[in-house]
Amino acid sequence: MAIYYGKNSFYDSNVSSIPEGSIELTDEQHQELLSAQYKGATLSINNGAVIAEDYQGNIIDLDKMTDSSNYAAPVQLKEQATSALSTARTYVYNNYGILNEDTPDDWVTYIKALMAIENGTDTISTVLPTTPAS
Repeated sequence: MAIYYGKNSFYDSNVSSIPEGSIELTDEQHQELLSAQYKGATLSINNGAVIAEDYQGNIIDLDKMTDSSNYAAPVQLKEQATSALSTARTYVYNNYGILNEDTPDDWVTYIKALMAIENGTDTISTVLPTTPAS
């Protein structure tokens, strides 16, 4: 069995036909490239070799890759706010709404701040507000 990379995919010679221009990989290269891809890298062929690039297009030195390496673009504040807002709404509903209890002011303030980031009316914040203590 041989593993190849070409046309933005890995190919196993035992399972599929290998596209023209694909590069044969060693087991170690295959594992390193898979790991880099899992960590957000983009793979491509450059000068007859498979390379991994971060979200800014910088070539990654796979020998320096660590377990905590992250090559994906940072999540934008609006996307973070959308996710946090969903979690906060669920928490508030499960802990107050379903019991027909008043939502504490700190939770209302927090949710409104997240909504402002999400809908674009808050253009000043650079980080999410602090989640209230439960």
